[in-house]
Amino acid sequence: MNVRRWELLSADAGHKQRKYFLDNLRSFIILLVVVFHVAMGYVTWEIEWWYVNDSQKNPFFDLFILATDVYIMPMMFFIAGYFAFPALIVKGAAEFVRDKIRRIGLPWIAGVLFIAPVIAYSAIFSRTDTPPNFFAFWENKFFGAYYQQAHYWFLGILFLFFLLLVLVYQLAPAYFRQPLRTRIPSGAFFPLFALLSAAPFFVANLFFASDLWVNANYLFMIQPVRIGLYLCYFGLGIYAWKNNWFTREGYQPKLFPWGLSAIILLFVFLAYRVTFTVGATVPTLFKAGHALAYAVFCLSATFALLALFQRVADSNAYLWRRLAANSYAIYFIHQCVIIPLAYMVKNIQLNVWIKYLGVSVAAVVICILLAEYVINPVVSLGKPNWKKNPC
Repeated sequence: MNVRRWELLSADAGHKQRKYFLDNLRSFIILLVVVFHVAMGYVTWEIEWWYVNDSQKNPFFDLFILATDVYIMPMMFFIAGYFAFPALIVKGAAEFVRDKIRRIGLPWIAGVLFIAPVIAYSAIFSRTDTPPNFFAFWENKFFGAYYQQAHYWFLGILFLFFLLLVLVYQLAPAYFRQPLRTRIPSGAFFPLFALLSAAPFFVANLFFASDLWVNANYLFMIQPVRIGLYLCYFGLGIYAWKNNWFTREGYQPKLFPWGLSAIILLFVFLAYRVTFTVGATVPTLFKAGHALAYAVFCLSATFALLALFQRVADSNAYLWRRLAANSYAIYFIHQCVIIPLAYMVKNIQLNVWIKYLGVSVAAVVICILLAEYVINPVVSLGKPNWKKNPC
């Protein structure tokens, strides 16, 4: 590392120490993604493309999916942006790109080419007594109406955002080379950010349904209404690191106001979502309200979780370290674990809570064990080292 880069990173003592609560929060979010995807099979509406729909339903899962879907991915992009800035400064553009190709680009391509077709095939297999041959499906249907990237879409978009960061770094190096500063956000900062993140959501929603997935020439799978909001949170993570947020002298979100606002806005958002955004056509004014409710709740939930984990989970304890080390592998394989478990119980008439909790706990435990004792030991024999997180 050259002297100038070291000076940039050492300008604030708080940045010399790893923010363990961000690692732990990311691990928690990935486990939340696992139970979120289990819950998708129990919603009351029929999701035609979902992999295994259970025979039993409960409206609680409708609300759980609608609420959780708002903040889990923005949180992931925020944390990725926060850690990306110092990594780019330390490594430089060329090494940074090479590292992201190894740790994100290649796993993304492998997941899309070899695992996503099997996951997509499960949507037919789980609904059909005599499903088509998998290889016939892969050849004739997967690259048509059934094309998707499963959960690997996140790796593709994250990789794209990292490339955009490098491009900005090359075009405006002076900003990146400025010394770190401690800046507390003003009272107007977060309302303005909520409006900023709501704007691309609203504009895209004028042309696309709010939950629509679009195949972008087989390279990316995107939700047009949310991609701009994700970019805003990635940029906010960069801004947070640059301004020494979460350090002793910098901005530290307060749990009570953020937590209270998140709880209130949870009910406001859900009430608005089920009242004004259901139907074939949604008036423009209601779309604007949806974008604002979505953005404000997302912001409140994100910073409530940041405040909570900084307060109670800023720890490098052994269990947290192991979970953080395995979180990337857990994310990568979790659908491969959930789908067989969900399929085995889909027609068993049990209490829906017993089924959901049983599948969720089993999926989390199996994913952790596979990551800890199978995947990471094998992958660590070569490169890349998946014990490091992709962000």
